[in-house]
Amino acid sequence: MFVALLLVATVLAGIARYINVHYAIVLVLGGLVLGLIPGLSTPRIDPNVVLFIFLPPLIYAAAFGSSTQDLRAHAVSIGLLAVGLVLATMGAVAGVAHAVAGIGWGPAFVLGAILGPTDPIAATAVLRRVGAPGRVSTILEGEALVNDATALTAYKVAVAAVVSGHFSLGSGVLHFVGDSAGGVAVGLVAGWLSVEVRRRIDEPQIEISISLLTAYLAYLPADRLGFSGVLAAVAAGLYTGSRTEAMLSPSSRLRTLGFWDALTFLLEAVLFLEIGLQLRYIDHGLHMVTPLAYAAAVIATLMALRMVWMFVVPAVVRLADPRERGKPPRTRRAELVVLGWSGMRGGVSLAAALALPTLTAAGGAFPHRSIVVFVAYVTIAVTLLLPGLTLSRLVRVLGLGEEEALAREEARARIQLAQAALRHIEEVADREQLEEAIVDQVRMSYELRIERLESRVDGAARGDDATVAHRVRELRRELVGVERERLNELRRRGKLSAQSQRRIGHELDLEEARLFR
Repeated sequence: MFVALLLVATVLAGIARYINVHYAIVLVLGGLVLGLIPGLSTPRIDPNVVLFIFLPPLIYAAAFGSSTQDLRAHAVSIGLLAVGLVLATMGAVAGVAHAVAGIGWGPAFVLGAILGPTDPIAATAVLRRVGAPGRVSTILEGEALVNDATALTAYKVAVAAVVSGHFSLGSGVLHFVGDSAGGVAVGLVAGWLSVEVRRRIDEPQIEISISLLTAYLAYLPADRLGFSGVLAAVAAGLYTGSRTEAMLSPSSRLRTLGFWDALTFLLEAVLFLEIGLQLRYIDHGLHMVTPLAYAAAVIATLMALRMVWMFVVPAVVRLADPRERGKPPRTRRAELVVLGWSGMRGGVSLAAALALPTLTAAGGAFPHRSIVVFVAYVTIAVTLLLPGLTLSRLVRVLGLGEEEALAREEARARIQLAQAALRHIEEVADREQLEEAIVDQVRMSYELRIERLESRVDGAARGDDATVAHRVRELRRELVGVERERLNELRRRGKLSAQSQRRIGHELDLEEARLFR
């Protein structure tokens, strides 16, 4: 069954690339369509598989690739969203569910906790593709790294209250603080152990295995100890990600990043496909019209609350902070609109909904379980599809696309790197009295690089230079192809071992990838 899921996910992801839509959207839609086909057997998702198999590596990978410097710079905004907005969402959804659907307060708060966390995988991918400002992506990623922990902790407290019939606000707050602190502590220990072990070896295959194990060695012990496994994986990912240069060689870094790119794609693809496939199990025994009306009310509440929050809460915080008075807001209005429209829900919310117990401690049925699960599912699907299909256009309409600005920024940085290298070349040449031929050969490669990059910085003003640089790049790519053909010919004729062919081929791949970039 997993092979079939992987096959379908790969085909749908290929279609998404062809039509230039993020694969998460196409996979959810494809899953919905497949799930509605009569007679087609579709797998039922096990929430434990999501929480203990899919979630640890996905969270760890997201944290590993995040910048701790950027996260610290936006810590206030991220904290307001990851904690404040999640709790506000929990209360607002509970109020609407209780008033509109007649759901008891306990199950209503459970529904609010389920829908509290966002899943910005598709949102951040779309924003990066259109070159939206980096701070928007940073805030969304930081929000997602923390709000899962906030929501899952609130979820556990709310479910325990419904099952036992008792709730204490004080114990709930203490539980939340203890879970968070314990999870961070366990994650930092796991991250430290991982770094110390990997610093002492230089074997890419072993290092990749350790990196994968780190995600589970942070998440699972924390969860078993009653702490937040999500925050443990986040802490481990941030700690190890900030120390990659100290613990990984360039070769290991390339292979590790390639492994995580492939793994996260496979996990995300299967998870999004499964979200679409669950409809036939969730709507069983329900009369659709009334629950759909409940879901519509919840969706409207979620989207309206998030948009209002983006404009009201930061303004209130700025007014309350004397240091911010009189200063222009750090986040533009257009960016706030994009942040407000990026409140997608995903796999964590679905797993939490499906993991709801069926019975209470007294032996009765969990109240309103079917309605809670159905409303949660419809909300997840709509909040994934509606913003996902429109976010790219919204960014362009608001004039937030910064592809050219980002390209120029990168080119300027590369020029400075090359200039620093040229200065060092001259220092080494003077100090060690190097032969002029050696210095000229090295100097020429950097001077050509600077000339090519300057055309990117100047843009249209250096059109002729850009054309020349493009032709040089195309010629070099053609020459790499000639080298590869010769390499394969030497291997076919038995003049070269397979090991040597792989090593040289890897170097050619790196060179060609650099030319494509």
